[in-house]
Amino acid sequence: MKQTIYEQYELRVERKQKVRHYDAFWANRVMYILVPVGHLEEAEIEELQSLSEYMIRTHQDIYVSSFVKNKSESYTTEIEGRKMALFRMPYDYSSRKLVVGKELALFHLNGRSFPAKVTSINRIGQWKSLWVKRIDQMEHFFREKVRSNPIDVFDTLFVESFPYYMGLTENAIQYLVDTELDDSPMINDAATLCHHRFTNLTWQQSQWMKLPTDWIFDHAARDLSEWIRAECRKGPDMNPGSIQTFLKDYERVSPLSSFSWRLLYARLVFPVHYFECVEDYYTSGPVADKKWHEDRLKGILQSSDMYEQVLGNFYDLAGVPAKTYGIPELEWVKR
Repeated sequence: MKQTIYEQYELRVERKQKVRHYDAFWANRVMYILVPVGHLEEAEIEELQSLSEYMIRTHQDIYVSSFVKNKSESYTTEIEGRKMALFRMPYDYSSRKLVVGKELALFHLNGRSFPAKVTSINRIGQWKSLWVKRIDQMEHFFREKVRSNPIDVFDTLFVESFPYYMGLTENAIQYLVDTELDDSPMINDAATLCHHRFTNLTWQQSQWMKLPTDWIFDHAARDLSEWIRAECRKGPDMNPGSIQTFLKDYERVSPLSSFSWRLLYARLVFPVHYFECVEDYYTSGPVADKKWHEDRLKGILQSSDMYEQVLGNFYDLAGVPAKTYGIPELEWVKR
Protein backbone atom coordinates (compact mmCIF):
# COMPACT_ATOMS: atom_id res chain seq x y z
CA MET A 1 0.00 0.00 0.00
CA LYS A 2 2.80 2.43 0.92
CA GLN A 3 4.50 1.82 -2.42
CA THR A 4 1.30 2.38 -4.42
CA ILE A 5 0.50 5.58 -2.53
CA TYR A 6 3.99 6.93 -3.22
CA GLU A 7 3.81 5.94 -6.90
CA GLN A 8 0.28 7.31 -7.44
CA TYR A 9 0.21 10.37 -5.14
CA GLU A 10 3.90 11.08 -4.32
CA LEU A 11 3.07 10.88 -0.62
CA ARG A 12 5.33 9.11 1.86
CA VAL A 13 3.29 7.23 4.46
CA GLU A 14 4.73 8.24 7.84
CA ARG A 15 2.26 6.78 10.33
CA LYS A 16 -0.79 4.57 9.76
CA GLN A 17 -3.95 4.44 11.86
CA LYS A 18 -7.66 3.60 11.62
CA VAL A 19 -10.36 6.26 11.28
CA ARG A 20 -13.78 4.67 11.63
CA HIS A 21 -12.99 1.34 9.94
CA TYR A 22 -10.91 2.92 7.14
CA ASP A 23 -7.13 3.00 6.67
CA ALA A 24 -5.68 6.43 7.33
CA PHE A 25 -2.12 7.74 7.39
CA TRP A 26 -0.06 10.87 7.99
CA ALA A 27 2.14 12.47 5.33
CA ASN A 28 3.79 15.90 5.67
CA ARG A 29 1.79 16.59 8.86
CA VAL A 30 -1.51 16.04 7.00
CA MET A 31 -3.83 13.10 7.58
CA TYR A 32 -5.24 11.20 4.59
CA ILE A 33 -7.93 8.53 4.53
CA LEU A 34 -8.42 5.71 2.00
CA VAL A 35 -12.03 4.80 1.24
CA PRO A 36 -13.23 1.88 -0.94
CA VAL A 37 -15.44 3.19 -3.77
CA GLY A 38 -16.01 0.05 -5.83
CA HIS A 39 -19.76 0.36 -5.20
CA LEU A 40 -19.87 3.82 -6.82
CA GLU A 41 -20.23 4.58 -10.53
CA GLU A 42 -17.87 7.13 -12.12
CA ALA A 43 -20.76 9.59 -12.52
CA GLU A 44 -21.51 9.32 -8.79
CA ILE A 45 -17.88 9.99 -7.89
CA GLU A 46 -17.84 13.04 -10.18
CA GLU A 47 -20.96 14.47 -8.51
CA LEU A 48 -19.60 13.81 -5.02
CA GLN A 49 -16.33 15.51 -5.95
CA SER A 50 -18.17 18.57 -7.33
CA LEU A 51 -20.33 18.77 -4.19
CA SER A 52 -17.35 18.47 -1.83
CA GLU A 53 -15.47 21.19 -3.74
CA TYR A 54 -18.56 23.39 -3.62
CA MET A 55 -18.98 22.94 0.15
CA ILE A 56 -15.29 23.73 0.74
CA ARG A 57 -14.89 26.67 -1.65
CA THR A 58 -18.29 28.34 -1.59
CA HIS A 59 -19.31 27.69 2.01
CA GLN A 60 -15.83 27.38 3.57
CA ASP A 61 -16.85 24.17 5.33
CA ILE A 62 -13.56 23.33 7.02
CA TYR A 63 -14.80 19.88 8.06
CA VAL A 64 -15.33 18.46 4.55
CA SER A 65 -12.66 15.96 3.44
CA SER A 66 -11.42 16.75 -0.07
CA PHE A 67 -10.75 14.29 -2.90
CA VAL A 68 -7.07 13.94 -3.89
CA LYS A 69 -6.18 13.34 -7.55
CA ASN A 70 -3.54 10.78 -8.44
CA LYS A 71 -0.75 11.29 -11.01
CA SER A 72 -3.15 10.26 -13.78
CA GLU A 73 -5.54 13.09 -12.78
CA SER A 74 -8.06 10.50 -11.57
CA TYR A 75 -9.97 10.48 -8.27
CA THR A 76 -9.78 6.67 -7.99
CA THR A 77 -6.84 4.28 -7.75
CA GLU A 78 -6.53 0.50 -7.72
CA ILE A 79 -4.90 -0.45 -4.42
CA GLU A 80 -4.48 -4.11 -3.41
CA GLY A 81 -7.17 -5.11 -5.91
CA ARG A 82 -9.73 -2.57 -4.73
CA LYS A 83 -10.95 0.67 -6.25
CA MET A 84 -10.11 3.39 -3.71
CA ALA A 85 -10.42 7.15 -3.32
CA LEU A 86 -7.97 9.17 -1.26
CA PHE A 87 -9.21 12.07 0.86
CA ARG A 88 -7.31 14.80 2.61
CA MET A 89 -8.83 15.02 6.06
CA PRO A 90 -9.60 18.35 7.67
CA TYR A 91 -7.30 19.61 10.41
CA ASP A 92 -8.19 18.52 13.91
CA TYR A 93 -10.63 21.08 15.24
CA SER A 94 -11.70 18.85 18.12
CA SER A 95 -11.33 21.67 20.62
CA ARG A 96 -14.23 23.45 18.94
CA LYS A 97 -17.60 22.55 20.40
CA LEU A 98 -20.17 22.13 17.66
CA VAL A 99 -23.87 21.39 18.06
CA VAL A 100 -24.98 18.48 15.85
CA GLY A 101 -28.53 19.72 15.14
CA LYS A 102 -27.37 23.23 14.25
CA GLU A 103 -24.42 21.98 12.18
CA LEU A 104 -26.70 19.58 10.25
CA ALA A 105 -29.20 22.38 9.52
CA LEU A 106 -26.38 24.59 8.15
CA PHE A 107 -25.07 21.66 6.10
CA HIS A 108 -28.54 21.16 4.56
CA LEU A 109 -28.97 24.89 3.99
CA ASN A 110 -25.66 25.09 2.11
CA GLY A 111 -26.26 21.88 0.16
CA ARG A 112 -29.62 23.17 -1.02
CA SER A 113 -27.95 26.03 -2.89
CA PHE A 114 -25.73 23.80 -5.07
CA PRO A 115 -26.12 25.41 -8.52
CA ALA A 116 -25.81 22.34 -10.78
CA LYS A 117 -28.32 19.58 -11.40
CA VAL A 118 -27.67 16.41 -9.38
CA THR A 119 -28.76 13.16 -11.05
CA SER A 120 -26.55 10.15 -10.18
CA ILE A 121 -26.85 10.41 -6.39
CA ASN A 122 -30.35 11.90 -6.39
CA ARG A 123 -33.01 10.06 -4.33
CA ILE A 124 -35.59 12.83 -3.93
CA GLY A 125 -39.13 11.61 -4.55
CA GLN A 126 -38.00 7.99 -4.89
CA TRP A 127 -38.77 6.64 -1.42
CA LYS A 128 -42.08 5.04 -2.36
CA SER A 129 -40.77 3.12 -5.38
CA LEU A 130 -37.65 2.00 -3.47
CA TRP A 131 -39.66 0.87 -0.45
CA VAL A 132 -42.20 -1.01 -2.60
CA LYS A 133 -39.40 -2.75 -4.50
CA ARG A 134 -37.66 -3.69 -1.25
CA ILE A 135 -40.73 -5.11 0.46
CA ASP A 136 -41.73 -7.05 -2.67
CA GLN A 137 -38.27 -8.65 -2.89
CA MET A 138 -38.25 -9.56 0.79
CA GLU A 139 -41.81 -10.91 0.70
CA HIS A 140 -40.82 -13.20 -2.17
CA PHE A 141 -37.77 -14.32 -0.17
CA PHE A 142 -39.94 -14.86 2.92
CA ARG A 143 -42.30 -17.15 0.99
CA GLU A 144 -39.34 -19.19 -0.27
CA LYS A 145 -38.05 -19.59 3.29
CA VAL A 146 -41.47 -20.70 4.59
CA ARG A 147 -41.76 -23.19 1.73
CA SER A 148 -38.33 -24.70 2.37
CA ASN A 149 -38.75 -24.67 6.20
CA PRO A 150 -36.37 -22.56 8.33
CA ILE A 151 -33.14 -24.45 8.98
CA ASP A 152 -31.27 -22.23 11.45
CA VAL A 153 -31.88 -19.66 14.19
CA PHE A 154 -31.75 -16.64 11.89
CA ASP A 155 -34.17 -18.24 9.39
CA THR A 156 -36.64 -18.91 12.21
CA LEU A 157 -36.38 -15.39 13.62
CA PHE A 158 -36.85 -13.92 10.15
CA VAL A 159 -39.89 -16.05 9.27
CA GLU A 160 -41.57 -15.31 12.61
CA SER A 161 -40.92 -11.55 12.55
CA PHE A 162 -41.37 -10.62 8.88
CA PRO A 163 -45.21 -10.29 8.87
CA TYR A 164 -45.00 -7.58 11.58
CA TYR A 165 -42.35 -5.60 9.68
CA MET A 166 -44.24 -6.02 6.43
CA GLY A 167 -47.23 -4.39 8.17
CA LEU A 168 -45.02 -1.52 9.39
CA THR A 169 -43.71 -1.04 5.85
CA GLU A 170 -47.22 -0.90 4.38
CA ASN A 171 -48.10 1.73 6.98
CA ALA A 172 -45.00 3.75 6.09
CA ILE A 173 -45.79 3.63 2.36
CA GLN A 174 -49.43 4.65 2.92
CA TYR A 175 -48.38 7.49 5.24
CA LEU A 176 -45.89 8.71 2.62
CA VAL A 177 -48.48 8.54 -0.18
CA ASP A 178 -51.02 10.47 1.93
CA THR A 179 -48.40 13.11 2.74
CA GLU A 180 -47.62 13.69 -0.93
CA LEU A 181 -51.34 13.89 -1.75
CA ASP A 182 -52.54 16.02 1.17
CA ASP A 183 -49.63 18.35 1.95
CA SER A 184 -47.44 20.75 -0.02
CA PRO A 185 -43.66 21.15 0.21
CA MET A 186 -42.19 24.53 1.21
CA ILE A 187 -38.84 26.17 0.31
CA ASN A 188 -36.91 24.14 2.89
CA ASP A 189 -38.34 20.93 1.42
CA ALA A 190 -36.14 21.24 -1.68
CA ALA A 191 -33.56 18.49 -2.20
CA THR A 192 -30.24 18.91 -0.44
CA LEU A 193 -27.05 17.15 0.53
CA CYS A 194 -27.83 14.28 2.93
CA HIS A 195 -26.23 11.06 4.15
CA HIS A 196 -27.07 7.43 3.49
CA ARG A 197 -27.42 6.85 7.25
CA PHE A 198 -26.80 9.86 9.48
CA THR A 199 -26.10 9.02 13.15
CA ASN A 200 -24.14 10.56 16.00
CA LEU A 201 -21.06 8.72 14.70
CA THR A 202 -21.22 9.91 11.08
CA TRP A 203 -19.12 13.02 11.59
CA GLN A 204 -16.81 11.40 14.17
CA GLN A 205 -17.36 14.30 16.48
CA SER A 206 -13.91 14.15 18.03
CA GLN A 207 -12.67 15.21 14.58
CA TRP A 208 -15.79 16.49 12.78
CA MET A 209 -14.93 14.77 9.52
CA LYS A 210 -17.50 15.06 6.73
CA LEU A 211 -16.77 12.35 4.17
CA PRO A 212 -18.27 12.76 0.66
CA THR A 213 -18.71 9.01 0.16
CA ASP A 214 -21.37 9.16 2.92
CA TRP A 215 -23.46 11.61 0.88
CA ILE A 216 -26.62 11.38 -1.19
CA PHE A 217 -29.02 14.04 -2.54
CA ASP A 218 -32.41 13.82 -0.85
CA HIS A 219 -34.94 15.49 1.44
CA ALA A 220 -33.49 16.75 4.75
CA ALA A 221 -35.98 14.57 6.64
CA ARG A 222 -33.83 11.57 5.66
CA ASP A 223 -30.97 12.66 7.95
CA LEU A 224 -33.24 13.76 10.78
CA SER A 225 -35.16 10.48 10.85
CA GLU A 226 -32.04 8.30 10.62
CA TRP A 227 -30.39 10.17 13.51
CA ILE A 228 -33.56 9.74 15.60
CA ARG A 229 -33.82 6.05 14.58
CA ALA A 230 -30.29 5.42 15.85
CA GLU A 231 -31.12 7.13 19.15
CA CYS A 232 -34.35 5.12 19.52
CA ARG A 233 -32.47 1.89 19.05
CA LYS A 234 -30.31 2.49 22.12
CA GLY A 235 -33.03 0.72 24.09
CA PRO A 236 -33.02 1.56 27.81
CA ASP A 237 -30.16 4.03 27.16
CA MET A 238 -32.34 6.15 24.89
CA ASN A 239 -32.62 9.72 26.10
CA PRO A 240 -35.79 11.48 24.82
CA GLY A 241 -34.24 14.80 25.86
CA SER A 242 -31.40 14.37 23.36
CA ILE A 243 -33.92 13.94 20.52
CA GLN A 244 -35.82 17.06 21.60
CA THR A 245 -32.60 19.08 21.85
CA PHE A 246 -31.39 17.84 18.45
CA LEU A 247 -34.65 18.87 16.74
CA LYS A 248 -34.81 22.26 18.50
CA ASP A 249 -31.19 23.03 17.57
CA TYR A 250 -31.99 22.12 13.95
CA GLU A 251 -35.16 24.21 13.81
CA ARG A 252 -33.43 27.32 15.16
CA VAL A 253 -31.57 27.40 11.84
CA SER A 254 -34.05 25.72 9.50
CA PRO A 255 -37.71 25.36 10.66
CA LEU A 256 -39.55 22.24 9.50
CA SER A 257 -42.82 22.41 7.57
CA SER A 258 -45.70 20.02 8.24
CA PHE A 259 -44.64 18.28 5.01
CA SER A 260 -41.13 17.75 6.48
CA TRP A 261 -42.50 16.40 9.75
CA ARG A 262 -44.70 13.94 7.90
CA LEU A 263 -41.85 12.72 5.67
CA LEU A 264 -39.64 12.35 8.73
CA TYR A 265 -42.30 10.27 10.47
CA ALA A 266 -42.97 8.09 7.40
CA ARG A 267 -39.28 7.27 7.22
CA LEU A 268 -39.15 6.46 10.93
CA VAL A 269 -42.05 4.03 10.49
CA PHE A 270 -40.28 2.33 7.57
CA PRO A 271 -38.11 -0.33 9.34
CA VAL A 272 -34.94 0.09 7.30
CA HIS A 273 -32.83 -1.20 10.22
CA TYR A 274 -34.67 -4.54 10.04
CA PHE A 275 -34.33 -4.75 6.24
CA GLU A 276 -30.60 -4.05 6.37
CA CYS A 277 -30.03 -6.64 9.08
CA VAL A 278 -31.82 -9.38 7.10
CA GLU A 279 -30.23 -8.39 3.77
CA ASP A 280 -26.74 -8.28 5.30
CA TYR A 281 -27.12 -11.81 6.69
CA TYR A 282 -28.36 -13.41 3.48
CA THR A 283 -25.76 -11.68 1.28
CA SER A 284 -22.77 -12.15 3.60
CA GLY A 285 -21.76 -15.58 2.28
CA PRO A 286 -20.82 -18.84 4.00
CA VAL A 287 -17.97 -17.37 6.08
CA ALA A 288 -20.29 -14.92 7.88
CA ASP A 289 -20.29 -14.73 11.66
CA LYS A 290 -23.76 -16.22 12.08
CA LYS A 291 -23.88 -15.57 15.81
CA TRP A 292 -23.17 -11.86 15.32
CA HIS A 293 -26.01 -11.56 12.77
CA GLU A 294 -28.36 -13.54 15.02
CA ASP A 295 -27.60 -11.27 17.99
CA ARG A 296 -28.12 -8.22 15.82
CA LEU A 297 -31.57 -9.42 14.73
CA LYS A 298 -32.49 -10.45 18.29
CA GLY A 299 -31.56 -6.95 19.45
CA ILE A 300 -33.90 -5.39 16.87
CA LEU A 301 -36.77 -7.70 17.83
CA GLN A 302 -36.27 -7.16 21.56
CA SER A 303 -36.35 -3.37 21.15
CA SER A 304 -39.42 -3.41 18.88
CA ASP A 305 -41.83 -2.58 21.75
CA MET A 306 -39.82 0.46 22.75
CA TYR A 307 -39.48 1.54 19.12
CA GLU A 308 -43.24 1.23 18.69
CA GLN A 309 -43.76 3.41 21.77
CA VAL A 310 -41.58 6.11 20.19
CA LEU A 311 -43.65 5.93 16.99
CA GLY A 312 -46.86 6.18 19.03
CA ASN A 313 -45.72 9.28 20.91
CA PHE A 314 -43.35 10.79 18.36
CA TYR A 315 -45.08 14.11 17.71
CA ASP A 316 -45.50 14.71 21.46
CA LEU A 317 -41.86 13.79 21.99
CA ALA A 318 -40.76 16.18 19.24
CA GLY A 319 -43.00 18.96 20.55
CA VAL A 320 -45.01 19.14 17.33
CA PRO A 321 -48.68 20.19 17.69
CA ALA A 322 -49.90 17.53 15.24
CA LYS A 323 -53.57 18.51 15.49
CA THR A 324 -52.81 22.21 14.89
CA TYR A 325 -50.75 21.31 11.82
CA GLY A 326 -53.37 18.81 10.65
CA ILE A 327 -50.82 16.00 10.81
CA PRO A 328 -52.37 12.52 11.03
CA GLU A 329 -51.01 9.98 13.51
CA LEU A 330 -50.83 6.21 13.38
CA GLU A 331 -53.50 5.30 15.90
CA TRP A 332 -52.61 1.62 16.27
CA VAL A 333 -49.13 2.42 17.70
CA LYS A 334 -50.48 4.94 20.24
CA ARG A 335 -50.85 3.63 23.77
